[in-house]
Amino acid sequence: MLKLTDLTLHYGHSQILNGISLEATRGEVTCVMGTNGVGKTSLIKAISGTHPRSGGDLILNGEALPPLPAHRMAWKGVAYVPQGREIFPLLTVRENLEAGFVCLPTNEHFVPDEIFDMFPVLKKMQNRRGGDLSGGQQQQLAIAR
Repeated sequence: MLKLTDLTLHYGHSQILNGISLEATRGEVTCVMGTNGVGKTSLIKAISGTHPRSGGDLILNGEALPPLPAHRMAWKGVAYVPQGREIFPLLTVRENLEAGFVCLPTNEHFVPDEIFDMFPVLKKMQNRRGGDLSGGQQQQLAIAR
């Protein structure tokens, strides 16, 4: 499903990641672990296009991808849910979910039933503001979006 070979990442002149290779296979769980400051978030940002990788190969579902911006990676089904959640606190749950439509074709502008199957609390709270949800519920909303 996802294969990285010799991925590198720079922030300005500082090299953050050097030669990272990994493979995440469909149907299996892949975990990236490490202490603070070793580059876990930077790796996820490089994969999702939130920060462009400097080098290396990324293959997604058999397709070799050049460095693409986050919105193009989202079209391919890759997204990054930040630890800080970054939901819109004044928008309702439904409006927060609809904010994710921006990367989808117009005919896909609907919230799939499977979202509410995975996160039933969001269905009950569709008209509540995102900022009124608990931290765990906000994380569910961020993942669902």
